[in-house]
Amino acid sequence: MKNWLVALLLSLAGPELVAAAEENVIPHRQDQPPNQPYTAQEALSRFTVPHGFRVELVASEPDIVNPVAMTFDDRGRIWITESVEYPRKSAGPGRDRVKILEDLDGDGRAERVTVFADGLNIPTGVALGYGGVWLLNAPDLLFLREKDGQELSREVVLTGFGRTDTHELPNSITWGPDGWLYGLNGVFNHSSVVSKNGKRYDFTCAMWRVHPRTREFQIFAEGTSNPYGLGWDPEGSAIVEACHWANDHLFHFVETGYYQRQAGPYPPFTIKIGSITDHGHQKTAYCGLAFLDTDAFPAQYRGRVAVGNIHGGCVNVDRLERDGASYRAKAEPDLLTANDAWFMPVSLKIGPDGSLYVLDWYDRYHCSQDAARDPGGVDRLKGRLYRVRYGDTPRAPKFDLEGETDDQLIARLGSGNIFFRKSAQRLLTERLGDMTGNLRDMLEKLVVDKDTSRKGRLHALWTLIGSGSLPPAFHQRLLAHEDATFRAWAIRAAANFRTVAPEIRERVVMLARDPSPDVQLQVAIASPKVEGCDALPVLVDVLANCGHDKLIPSIVWPNLHPLLETGGARFAELALKDPPIQTHPRSGAHAQPLPPALVTLIPHIIDRILSAHSPNAQAAARLLDRTLRRAPERATECLAAFSAKIDGFDKTQLTDVKLHLRPVLDEVLDDDPPTAFLLSAQLLAARLGVASIDTANVRQKFLSATESETTRLQALDALIAFRDQELPGSLPAVFASASPDLTRRVLAAIGRFDQPALADVILAQYPKLAPELQPLAIHLLMQREPWARKLLNAVLDNKLPKSVLDANHLRKILESNDREALWVVEKAFGKIREDRNPEREKVVAEMTDFLRNNSGDPFVGERVFRNLCAQCHTIHGRGGNVGPDLTGNGRGSFDQLVSSVFDPSLVVGPGYQTVTVVTTDGRNLTGLAIEDSPQRVVLRMAGEGEEAVPRNQIKYTRVSKLSMMPEGMEVLDKKDLADLFAFLSLDKPPSDPTARSIPGAPAVNALARERFGAPAKD
Repeated sequence: MKNWLVALLLSLAGPELVAAAEENVIPHRQDQPPNQPYTAQEALSRFTVPHGFRVELVASEPDIVNPVAMTFDDRGRIWITESVEYPRKSAGPGRDRVKILEDLDGDGRAERVTVFADGLNIPTGVALGYGGVWLLNAPDLLFLREKDGQELSREVVLTGFGRTDTHELPNSITWGPDGWLYGLNGVFNHSSVVSKNGKRYDFTCAMWRVHPRTREFQIFAEGTSNPYGLGWDPEGSAIVEACHWANDHLFHFVETGYYQRQAGPYPPFTIKIGSITDHGHQKTAYCGLAFLDTDAFPAQYRGRVAVGNIHGGCVNVDRLERDGASYRAKAEPDLLTANDAWFMPVSLKIGPDGSLYVLDWYDRYHCSQDAARDPGGVDRLKGRLYRVRYGDTPRAPKFDLEGETDDQLIARLGSGNIFFRKSAQRLLTERLGDMTGNLRDMLEKLVVDKDTSRKGRLHALWTLIGSGSLPPAFHQRLLAHEDATFRAWAIRAAANFRTVAPEIRERVVMLARDPSPDVQLQVAIASPKVEGCDALPVLVDVLANCGHDKLIPSIVWPNLHPLLETGGARFAELALKDPPIQTHPRSGAHAQPLPPALVTLIPHIIDRILSAHSPNAQAAARLLDRTLRRAPERATECLAAFSAKIDGFDKTQLTDVKLHLRPVLDEVLDDDPPTAFLLSAQLLAARLGVASIDTANVRQKFLSATESETTRLQALDALIAFRDQELPGSLPAVFASASPDLTRRVLAAIGRFDQPALADVILAQYPKLAPELQPLAIHLLMQREPWARKLLNAVLDNKLPKSVLDANHLRKILESNDREALWVVEKAFGKIREDRNPEREKVVAEMTDFLRNNSGDPFVGERVFRNLCAQCHTIHGRGGNVGPDLTGNGRGSFDQLVSSVFDPSLVVGPGYQTVTVVTTDGRNLTGLAIEDSPQRVVLRMAGEGEEAVPRNQIKYTRVSKLSMMPEGMEVLDKKDLADLFAFLSLDKPPSDPTARSIPGAPAVNALARERFGAPAKD
């Protein structure tokens, strides 16, 4: 019927809109070449859903193409953003649009499609309210004033969102329960937004918000990878879905929280918060999230979380269970399976009829890697919108919420359909503003009306909070409410308002001792925000009362640690104010233990106090002393916090530390019987020079195979600090008997020991080390110029093969002060490049041809991986965490894998840029920066070693344009390479009988398949 429209679109589009993908190419993260695209009706017929459900088509091409985001308006019309510009990185006007879809005859199909706005460039989010359309169009958040479906004006509300990665643009804007507009941003999309109050926010992966009236912008929480789905549970908690990790797709985002990042450095002193999931679904690309908060679905589905799984071609379902102040997500059966490789659910919404609406981009390419490689292959002609409907759920009748009375909208706050509750709340909030008349009175009465549904009362409360103020008497009543969720939201309202009556502030402070973890959590967040609130004692109170809650300490921490810069002494006074113990100081008899949350944080607290511009040694020593008495299980960590800071103290500071630590350490050293942490205390005392220690005895502990590895490493740290001249000679005996893990840790630590003889020992031991440890020995020798010169000489004298030195090592030598070494390197190795070598493309082509024609043994390749790659990379749960986890990264296809290995600097993500730190004592450290703060730089280096370098010990830092992974892998033994790629080309370990080849990979070695049962490529 609409073929003429397709022909017209093709004729007007130009060649850039015509899909041009190569046939039989296996896209990133897919298992085989995708099927041919289905028509919308054909695709519909292939869907499978649980019994009682069906899928209906609402709209498809040519009415919608490349749809990205959607929302419903107050009349039930559907607003959709389209992007034919994706993956364009440049900002400025484009060909993208916002469309309005209307069902005129009530049959469930959209008969009228109109263009509301055009000239856009990858619009990734749309929301309606306050007389217009809020639209994400990076770098801007726009407000398009609207009347009767016509754009009247266009305002830039905010600007500064990045376009460095158009796969991770700001997205998912949605109204929060508190009336703010919330959105997300991805880890590789660098943004810098200035709020209307003048404050600048520089961020990547984050959840942010903007106030619709004041236009104030704030960062709500940070972390994850590419978050692309945001919903609010019935209690008003934010659940965010992120695309990257296999078992970490859902996060409970809490204000001020910092969640684990896919890449890039963390702020100083960060304690990372993990996901709420312990399971995965089909594959790891999630997009779009909706709570199934609808009475149109059966009871067993209500309140579940639905997430779009792009690579899996499904709509997955998770169930949330309470876990203290947070949740655990449990897997439920899928709601929809497309059985179509082109299906790409990008947005999920509950509609006016209570059904789940699924927006489908519909393309063969799911990932930015393919779109960037072949933008012409992105399909610009398709897009679908489906409805997942249960039984004969009736169509939504005609309605116009904006035209309804206050009483009608208030009645809708108790609807069984989240669409009507949220829409009514927003409209009432807009009407309410700062009014104090009848509407406010009606809403206040509803909030406290026990005969009304709880959901309706909560939405009435959120409506009032969104107005910007609460009458003090009513606010007080909420803070004393019998329902903990109402109390928690009353506290959150005070935090949002910032300025509240003194009696409200005092009540918030008192609720630090509330029995509800939800209430305690909000008190921790509110205490630094509410004007006039003395946050430090409130946070101490929360820690004292939250028990073993897993989340609360991690939220207290970002609100607490800035106060410790100057408030260490006061914190110690508040936290340790209980009566003194009358029993033996170390026995613990009748001693009241420290609060569990304080015990969790106390090593971090000591570290933070000692990291202050003016460290308070007395406060830190008091905290250590109480920990030794009341929480001996954390004693070693707390003592280590002191040891880690010693080298960064100046003379005055060190004197102060000695003064206050000596009495504490003397008491431990005199204990009879000895404590479990005696050795740690002895070593710290010796390093400070406040006690003597027999170095030979310490060395014996290091050498002893009967001591624990923890004790041996403590002894090693002490020997390094004591500059023990016999330490190098001890290493061969340790290497001969130690486990690979202990040897790895020794190699990571020994670089702090500046003695020329150490290089001779390492070079002599190199041939005896396990193959997987040899690269770490080379990294160690490259840390100091004299050692590096000895290594270079060993290579030039043919004592070691040239291959032990890669381009990154040689660049280090060229940057040194050894002019003779510089000349020798250029003579022996030729010109060393400072940027990517374009000739790598030729190498990639040659190695692709070789590997396709020389299949290897994946079982042998697993061993090769362990020897060559596991120092930096993890696969299938084993290996290092310096570079990306190869289980789900870099192996989307065989071609991508070969390119990543042999042309590693072709694409270097910002989170994986190599940083070199040169210290004042001559060390040259290279790794990934996981912290870059005024106090220190923390590098994650090969072999999982982490090195924290105080700022006052840094001579300079440099960021490389090149990957930490060196070029030149092709010079390795060809059989090893064939075996390695046979291993890397399987999606699971070769011992797993269900392992399959990644897309485009050649079949595994036939002999290996016969011997071990490894499968061939399908």
